[in-house]
Amino acid sequence: MDRRLRVAVGRGEWHDEFAAALEAHVRGGAPLEYDVVDIDAHDWQVKVAPYDLIIWKGRFMGPEFAGHYKEKVYFIERVLDKVIVPGFATVWHYDSKVAQSYIFAHWDVSSPETVASFDYDDARERLDRASFPIVAKRSHGASSTAVRLVQDRRSAQKWLDRTFSQELWDRYKAAHPKLATRWTTAPWHRWFWAKVLQRLLHHPRYGVVYWQEYIPNNDADLRITVIGDSYAYGFWRRNRPGDFRASGSGLLDYETHIPEEAIRYCLSLNRQFGFDSMAYDLLIKDGVFVITEMSYAYVDSAVLGTPGHYVLGSDDHLMYEDGHVPPQALWVDWALTKFSRSTNGL
Repeated sequence: MDRRLRVAVGRGEWHDEFAAALEAHVRGGAPLEYDVVDIDAHDWQVKVAPYDLIIWKGRFMGPEFAGHYKEKVYFIERVLDKVIVPGFATVWHYDSKVAQSYIFAHWDVSSPETVASFDYDDARERLDRASFPIVAKRSHGASSTAVRLVQDRRSAQKWLDRTFSQELWDRYKAAHPKLATRWTTAPWHRWFWAKVLQRLLHHPRYGVVYWQEYIPNNDADLRITVIGDSYAYGFWRRNRPGDFRASGSGLLDYETHIPEEAIRYCLSLNRQFGFDSMAYDLLIKDGVFVITEMSYAYVDSAVLGTPGHYVLGSDDHLMYEDGHVPPQALWVDWALTKFSRSTNGL
């Protein structure tokens, strides 16, 4: 490099850990300097302008704030033309199971049968073909929030009526132009009261239904966390007692064997899609691993608890390295590698 690499660490989650990992590189003689920068401030564009590489894990959850985070990542990468970890390819589908389903379907990623629909008639037609129970999920959220088993078609129909109450109300108004008729007959329909509740609670007017097939005989799921195109952690998460859900249970199993094919498959997805960081949740269906969800963000303490991690060498040899290595250290290693590859240095 002709000059020192300037790295901005975005203030948020893990910024102290990123700074510590960068400091270790500096002590090792790496030609770089870094600062912690507040990218949430009003003048964030001015703040990031002097830097070559940006490492920023936003602290926001929920679709609205996650959307603002994605917008800034896009702007930094595509408009300011800077290298950022995680990049837009990694975060654009964050906290949206619906968006993830587009990736799974288009690129034939091994996953459960999934339906995501914004249309009442389409959703009802798909439910008529479904085998129950199904796993209904809200598009956003983590730790199995708003994830439940819908046991039968009648329960599923109630769910559709609630979700698409605005669409059904719009149709009803068009079919009953007379106000008196509309208001005396509409209350007899179940969806009408869902519409009233939606209005009172200021919920979004239009909805989406998302469900996956239920895959039985899994008392745990496998969490594979991949960083860059070479590093991976793995551990099992046991189901909550009497429940089919493992996410958010806190019942972590670091002892059970992790199949190599699962690790390699998740590493291959990171390489294929250019992901900087991704945690994959896997179940077993008919003896084959399927990915139910993925997220660039995860709880670092769960990953740090693993007794070691995997490294995929340039010769395609998968090595296991003992020791508790913070994921933030591997994020930084990957970020420096990504910058070097994308720019061939400064």
